[in-house]
Amino acid sequence: MEFPAAGIVRINPIAWCLWAVAALAAAFIDRNPYLQLLLLMVLINVWLPSRRRGGSRPWKLGLLLAVTPIVFSVALSRFGAHILFRLPDLPVIGGPWTAEALAFGASTGAALLLVVAVFGVLQVTVRSADLVGLLPRSLYRAGTVFALAVAFAPQTVGAIRAISEARHLRRQRSGWRAAPSLLVPLLLTTMERALQYGESLDARGFGSRRRSRYRRAGWQARDFLVVVASAASLIQTVGQPALGYNAYQDLVPSFPGLASLLAVLALVVPAVLSSSHRKDHAADLV
Repeated sequence: MEFPAAGIVRINPIAWCLWAVAALAAAFIDRNPYLQLLLLMVLINVWLPSRRRGGSRPWKLGLLLAVTPIVFSVALSRFGAHILFRLPDLPVIGGPWTAEALAFGASTGAALLLVVAVFGVLQVTVRSADLVGLLPRSLYRAGTVFALAVAFAPQTVGAIRAISEARHLRRQRSGWRAAPSLLVPLLLTTMERALQYGESLDARGFGSRRRSRYRRAGWQARDFLVVVASAASLIQTVGQPALGYNAYQDLVPSFPGLASLLAVLALVVPAVLSSSHRKDHAADLV
């Protein structure tokens, strides 16, 4: 069972889920570049205290998704008055490449990056066991099975990588051509892990009438603070969204209002709580 590292504040999973909903609303609705940049800074600060637990894989995926719309928008769109350069009359990519297409693709890519970043923060701050523990008794078994099924995906990718590295050390063929030879060891590894999961569930009494919890998720003042800040941000974002940004109509985005800026800044509360918690923890060690 995982526990938060020293100096990392523990927040109720329900509060984290509400925070994620508010952050996703800001990422989807507020497409203003200034707000996107501010939200990215907020997500980085919230993620930093837990970075040792989750690594940087979500950010790498987010950057890949962010670059893809830029490439497609610039290469395929021929609209806009500000021409960056012009290619010869070639199929698909020929013609003028405009700054408007670049800005439109960057705005779309930033939204994808922010969405992946929100789920990346949620991944390193909330355990799947905490989310399953919130389900009612009638959905507990289905939620546990779903959580285990989701956990199989990254473990399967890790198993494929380990098998490929082992074949490479033995100087055997690797790559997509070796895919058929990977199926048997991958199947055996997956079945062994499934048996381990089954034995672990049986040892913990899964399927019995009574449902037990090792530690109930309580509510503290910091949890209510995160809930209030996230709810206020969500209400402001949905109720009074910032002015939309369309690069093809106006290349330079308008500066958002104070209410929209405060709605995004309210999402930094978990980072502030983590910072104060680390200071208190350091003071206790002195």
